[in-house]
Amino acid sequence: MRIGLTIPNPIKAVASRVLSRELSQIAEANETADLLQERIAELELALEDVGWLRFGFEGEVEFSRDGLRKITRLARLMYLKNPLVQRGVNVKRFYVWGQGMTVEAKNEEINEVITDFNEDHKNRVELTSHQARMMKEVELETDGNIFFVLFPNTFTGRVRARTIPFDQIVKVISNPEDAKEPWYYHRKWTERRTDPVTGEEKTFQCEAYYPDWRYQPKGANKSLSIGKVPIEWKSPVYHIRVGGFSDWMFGLSEIYAAIDWARAYKNFLEDVATLMRAYSKFAWKKTTKGGKRGVQSAKEKLESTLGQSGTGTEKNPPPTAGSIFIGTDGSDMSPINVRGASISPDDGRRLLLMVAAAQGLPETFYGDTDVGNLATAKSLDRPTELNMRDRQTFWGDVHRAIYEFQLIWAVKAPLGKLRKLGSVEQTVEAGLITETIQWNDGVDPTISIDFPSILEHDIDKVISSIVKAATLNGQQPAGTIRLPDLARMLLVALGEEDVDKKIEEMFPGGEVPEEAQDEPFIEALKEMRETMLMIQEQFAVPN
Repeated sequence: MRIGLTIPNPIKAVASRVLSRELSQIAEANETADLLQERIAELELALEDVGWLRFGFEGEVEFSRDGLRKITRLARLMYLKNPLVQRGVNVKRFYVWGQGMTVEAKNEEINEVITDFNEDHKNRVELTSHQARMMKEVELETDGNIFFVLFPNTFTGRVRARTIPFDQIVKVISNPEDAKEPWYYHRKWTERRTDPVTGEEKTFQCEAYYPDWRYQPKGANKSLSIGKVPIEWKSPVYHIRVGGFSDWMFGLSEIYAAIDWARAYKNFLEDVATLMRAYSKFAWKKTTKGGKRGVQSAKEKLESTLGQSGTGTEKNPPPTAGSIFIGTDGSDMSPINVRGASISPDDGRRLLLMVAAAQGLPETFYGDTDVGNLATAKSLDRPTELNMRDRQTFWGDVHRAIYEFQLIWAVKAPLGKLRKLGSVEQTVEAGLITETIQWNDGVDPTISIDFPSILEHDIDKVISSIVKAATLNGQQPAGTIRLPDLARMLLVALGEEDVDKKIEEMFPGGEVPEEAQDEPFIEALKEMRETMLMIQEQFAVPN
């Protein structure tokens, strides 16, 4: 027997209001909790002595993730808005990438695989084009971190590179026994999708773990997820970073140290401009007799009649240049003297020097021509030169590592272009797989990555040194440098843009033609060198 129970409508209404009030209170509590978390993060940033630091239980000191996120956003904003910060970042990227980079593998087939990687349209957008490399340098300086995601095609062996925005990486999980060995990168992001039929845009909250590109567990150690979050094993991450310390999980913006001083210099110049505007309010001082009546009379004489109604013409025009002021005894007119009362913009030079020091650049690079000359324009001080070379070496290592990843897949993929040149061997240690390429006999896998000279050297001396090294002061090549390598060195010294194309035209397949050993060929090279030097001298800047 079932007994029915009917709830009166008034009770339903009361229950609905109670439930609505409870839901409203829960929502307010959630909003309050989120607000408190934001306020705690802001308070963390406001502490001058602790300032964005997270203290671990083992004496570690590292910037918290919220602190790093705010520093990165501020650094990006300063690059876009502050001329000093933008200038420092741009100068560095000009020196590092302004003249490009040349890459060549000694083996022709390996060189073809690397060329295909560089010419892939998606790789060019992300890394291998000139514009992409310049933008990556800016992002590295402002963010301190770049997360490359490598997408290998398991059948053809082709590899494509993309990047994950720094804000989306919330955590790095490392080997519990070795904090410097990252295993996973935890990513959270919002994905927006547009319905092609309705045009409606919907957002989805996404979450995933990406393995480090060197982390390959074997068998049962290879989990498909962490908790309920999937692991994207097909898309490993190559994390590069600058700033901070070696035991930190994340890098730190390189312009972080310059931000406060760039702001101080901006505020100083704004104060100077404000003071000058205040001084310009009154340009002349006039003294006259007669009390209020005399002041009113002087005012009427100086006022224009152009704005008065009913006046068709100007009856009291302002004096022209070179006019004479005539006054009675006791009447005087003179310009206000502000000499000694104003603050010169040059007084803020020490603030500018702090910005320059933080960015590792001399003040001549910030537009101060008074402390520069032709010598400083054509050369760098030694620390600045090494700073630029250090960054070029860094980027060379990054490209070399990605090329090696590409070569592994080109060897082990079923349709890889380098399968016949070698094999990939796997070694297992502590449950982790390490892959290395075993090249066949006679295969030279050497990859040359070269940057043009940072300094504007004397071209004649550079080329003479190269020729002496190749001929040992003789007239014929001494065999100390291969002719293709010699030609590459000469073309780089002369500033040739497309060195690889010229080398391929001169030495197809990397082989030296027989006529290259003949004396006429050597003489032709000498004539080419002399012609290039003559052109160089014609366009050289006079001392």
